[in-house]
Amino acid sequence: MKIVPSDTLILASDRAFNYGDGVFTTICVENYTPQLIDLHLMRLCHDANAIGLQLEQNRLMPAICNEIERLKVDALQSNLHADSSNDDRYVLKVHVSGGDSGRGYARDKHTPPIVRFSQHAYPANYASLEKSGLSLICAQTTLAIQPLLAGVKHLNRLEQVLVKQEVVAKGVDDAIVCDTQDNVIEASAGNVFFFAHGTWYTPSLKGCGVNGVVRQALVQALHNENAPLHVGEYSLKSVEEAEAVVVTNALMGVMPVKRIAFNDEHWVDYNIDNAAIRYLQSLLRIAVYGK
Repeated sequence: MKIVPSDTLILASDRAFNYGDGVFTTICVENYTPQLIDLHLMRLCHDANAIGLQLEQNRLMPAICNEIERLKVDALQSNLHADSSNDDRYVLKVHVSGGDSGRGYARDKHTPPIVRFSQHAYPANYASLEKSGLSLICAQTTLAIQPLLAGVKHLNRLEQVLVKQEVVAKGVDDAIVCDTQDNVIEASAGNVFFFAHGTWYTPSLKGCGVNGVVRQALVQALHNENAPLHVGEYSLKSVEEAEAVVVTNALMGVMPVKRIAFNDEHWVDYNIDNAAIRYLQSLLRIAVYGK
């Protein structure tokens, strides 16, 4: 494993550039503390291993802490928080490449994976969206079923690029995305939970989708609380008939959905001031802040 400075040039021979050969995770850093860092590290190492890359978790954690400290020093020296906003929050992306190699799909076994960091602004609109709720469509783009990559946050994101094109064209916030068998899987960049008859439901990711760290935290928290949760295969009809819907990821947390367009602009409204949503948000706060 090779950890390189964030300003290191990416070579044309990099396997991430050529084949999307790699994985990544996106961490919310607040007041110079990386949130849900243990889950991020476990997911990153799991995903790397799933595509045949070996990471050294005992080196990753110090490297992330050193990068955050470097960014802190830079910010203090310049007396401003470059690429950050919203209460000293910013985004730290950890990008793992299959390394540099020559032409061809096969990796050189002597070439180590390359780890890079990049800092990005925390999305400025998330605070207002949490109050107003998300407007979603049901994407026409579907996710291919590939169990070997199910749950993995790999660098091949073309399906999500196509979904985002639909989202932008419709002028909405995001989309519910199904697989090729019409099972609800996730949103374009987050996981989906929906609430009905006293129970939370979230789609199985056995065939495709990304196993987000907030999804993992909530599934574990609901289990610890003995709160009703079902993980399985669900149709759009199940979501349409739900009492509440949320989208989750490491940056937005638990984001309420206010409406979804089903069947060519048939809009269904949801109550974003739902006690079940507040409960889910409280579980995440405990997971992140310990209180």
